[in-house]
Amino acid sequence: MGLKHEVMLERTMEPLCAPSYRRSRLNFSCHYPCYSEEMDDLNAQQRQAVEAGDGPMVIIAGPGTGKTKTLVARLKYLVASGQTPAERILALTFTRKACEEMQARARLPGVKIATFHSLCHEILGDELVFATEAQRLLAIRGLKKPTAWKGLGAREIGLRISRAKNMRTEADAATRACVAAYDAELQRQQLMDFDDLLVRTVELLQHDAATRQVMQRRFAHILVDEFQDTNALQYELLMLLRGNDNVCVIGDPQQSIYGFRGADGGIFDRFVHDFPRALHVTLTTNYRSVPEVVRLSNALSAGALRAHRSDTGTVRAVQTLNEYSEANWILNAIQRRLGGSDLLHAISDDDRAGHRSLADFAIIYRSRSAARAVQRVIAESGLPYQIVGDGSPYDDPQVQLLIGLLCASVDGEGVVPGVSSAQQAALVATIDPGKPPADNAQALVAATGIEPSQNVQHLIGSLVQYKTMEEAAAHFALLSKQDFYDPRAEAITLLTIHAAKGLEFGSVFLVGIEEGLLPHDVDNLEEEQRLLYVAVTRARDSLTMLYTHVRGGKPRATSRFIAGLAPTVLTWDVDDNVATDQRRLAKRHAKRAQTSLF
Repeated sequence: MGLKHEVMLERTMEPLCAPSYRRSRLNFSCHYPCYSEEMDDLNAQQRQAVEAGDGPMVIIAGPGTGKTKTLVARLKYLVASGQTPAERILALTFTRKACEEMQARARLPGVKIATFHSLCHEILGDELVFATEAQRLLAIRGLKKPTAWKGLGAREIGLRISRAKNMRTEADAATRACVAAYDAELQRQQLMDFDDLLVRTVELLQHDAATRQVMQRRFAHILVDEFQDTNALQYELLMLLRGNDNVCVIGDPQQSIYGFRGADGGIFDRFVHDFPRALHVTLTTNYRSVPEVVRLSNALSAGALRAHRSDTGTVRAVQTLNEYSEANWILNAIQRRLGGSDLLHAISDDDRAGHRSLADFAIIYRSRSAARAVQRVIAESGLPYQIVGDGSPYDDPQVQLLIGLLCASVDGEGVVPGVSSAQQAALVATIDPGKPPADNAQALVAATGIEPSQNVQHLIGSLVQYKTMEEAAAHFALLSKQDFYDPRAEAITLLTIHAAKGLEFGSVFLVGIEEGLLPHDVDNLEEEQRLLYVAVTRARDSLTMLYTHVRGGKPRATSRFIAGLAPTVLTWDVDDNVATDQRRLAKRHAKRAQTSLF
């Protein structure tokens, strides 16, 4: 380990001296005068987890059971009780969004709250240059692919390379050769990807005893959020960081849905094997959803969640004729609940509608292919909407180019993929800081020659609400941290199940609950069922699962996951227009048949 790393790490040890610890205790009492009241707000299971002593602990926290609340309370308790100095506590999570939420709720000076990747970045040092997504894809396209990967796109191959790096199992020779060639190309350009942060940190801690000992002395308690999302490489890192058995993991094996990234809900079994004396705590009280949603989630997972809420909600499955009927059924349902037949009526009738907000509605789907019709119908309706995650307009390369240029004009730095430094400077120079962001975006479209596609127009339209370039840049920074989800937007949210994890909505519509769509991967039925479980538990008040008689012109079957559910768990309905739509479709086919005779 270099001198710079030694100095950086040893400085982190300085706050461990007794005077500094006493200072953090005094500050805590000033910042948290109502801590005892906060503890009184915990249920018995949460309190057991929070007040546990030293030693390993597993907390199984089902959806809506107060996982983050419990984890934050545990952090506060460790400090307030005098059990551990704040500077000797590490809390790890997976996304910047989750990390920032935990930091905002905990407000604990000295406690290290970080993502796995940001902690690795700190350990390795700041002098790292990461490949952009465009550079990664370019490197992948130049590779000699394994025969089994022929026909796969660059993004899919990128996922397979990432999984091979994170799984820590022996891959076949062709895969190893492809990964090695990819790494060599990045190294040739003096670049690394984000998987390398984990790989290089694990290698450093494995082979450099001094660094490992410094890190292990640094943290007396380690807590890991969303443990079901941990892959083999991250688990290996966790074991290298710990200097004792004070490791607490919290999550839900039933919400393990990132198998394509190497995550596996079975990681809990591995932890229990490594820590056989670990304390087990299970949180079972669901505070989020109405009893009907909780009852359905238990039926899907053989779970034992208990609903804290006693008010009545709606859970049903609705069959429509085809994907267009499905889309129109959802649109009509949203308009009825808003209190009008269009946006103007909805706004004017807001009082009668019980102040229902567009942000209350989410349309969730397993894959983008299942959502094309509903996206088109919602777009044509004139109702504001946002698409989150995969398929978002903000994921469009042309939109990303415009966003990069707009942000570069504000911060004056950063490399925008897709243009040379000279082109970037010339394009940024066309932006007038005094003009509204939407006008500047429009000018960039003309200057770059980008086609004003629907996604580009969506970007320009989203900027109308901002008056300054600084406001627009802050908006983009928030979106990038939250997978393009803007929680402040007064808009219907359309998103995949993967993007929906961690979110909740008043009314949820699940699209395409059919064989071939959900489950989509019949070779991994357990994870497919967990995906449905995650989607169902996003709903607070109302849940509607839709399946079609015909999709893409082909007959469809109800998903095996719900086909056998009793009416006591799920209300079964058929769209009133199915019979009418079938007669209309039959007449159309008959007319075409007659026309073909001539």
